[in-house]
Amino acid sequence: MHQKSKPDILLKFSAEFAALLTKRLPGIEAHERLAPSNRSELLKLGKNSPPPRMSSVLVLLYREEDSVKLVFTKRCEYEGIHSGQVSFPGGKAEPEDSGLIDTALRETQEEIGLFSKDIDIIGKLSDLYVPPSNFIIRPFVGIYEGLPHFIPNPEEVAEIFSVPLSYLLHYGEQINHPVTMSNGMKMQVPGFKFGHHLIWGATAMILSEFLTLATWCPSIANFSNQL
Repeated sequence: MHQKSKPDILLKFSAEFAALLTKRLPGIEAHERLAPSNRSELLKLGKNSPPPRMSSVLVLLYREEDSVKLVFTKRCEYEGIHSGQVSFPGGKAEPEDSGLIDTALRETQEEIGLFSKDIDIIGKLSDLYVPPSNFIIRPFVGIYEGLPHFIPNPEEVAEIFSVPLSYLLHYGEQINHPVTMSNGMKMQVPGFKFGHHLIWGATAMILSEFLTLATWCPSIANFSNQL
C-alpha cells in the first residue's frame, strides 16, 4: 500500500537530521574510522593525479511498517575498480545535470527506478575523495515518500537491498573483513556486515558519517524499540 505521507518516526528523525546537516559535519573523523588501511598511501599518490571529477550519491531512507530503512545497491561485475561492490545509488555528474542533486536523483532513477518527485532531499553530508577512481563524491540525504517499488537496471545493478537503521546503529559495524582489491591484492578492511553483504570503502565511510549524525538526533531512542 502506498503511504501518502511520512510517518511520525521518520518525519521527526528527518527534521532533526536536516537541522544537523546545517552545522559543522563530522566527516573527517567519521570517514577515518571506516577508511581502508591503505587510504593514506592512496591519498599521497592522488596528489599527482589530474583534477578529480565530481559525482554524487543518494543516502535514501524510507519507512516500512515500524522500521526506517536505508537503500543500497550491489554493482554488477565489470572490468573496473568498483566491480561487485555495495554502494549507494549515484554516479558521475553529466553536462546535462543542473547540479549534483540532479545527478544523484537522475542516477537513482536510472539505477533503481525511483522518481525524483517522490524524494525529498533534506541536505548533504561531507564530500569524500576516492583516490582509486579520482572522484569526489557528494552524498545527499533523501526521504522517499511512500513504500518504494524498486526496478533494478540490469546493466548496472546486480541487487537492491535495504538495511534497517536500527540494525546499523546497534549491530552493523564490524572490522577486519577480508577483501580482494581490483588489482588482486588481498587486505583486511573495516566495514558493515549485513547478511552476505559487506559495506566497505567509500560507501562505509559515507555511512559512518551518516550514523554519527543519527546518534545525535534525540528521536534516535525510538529506534531501540525496533530491535
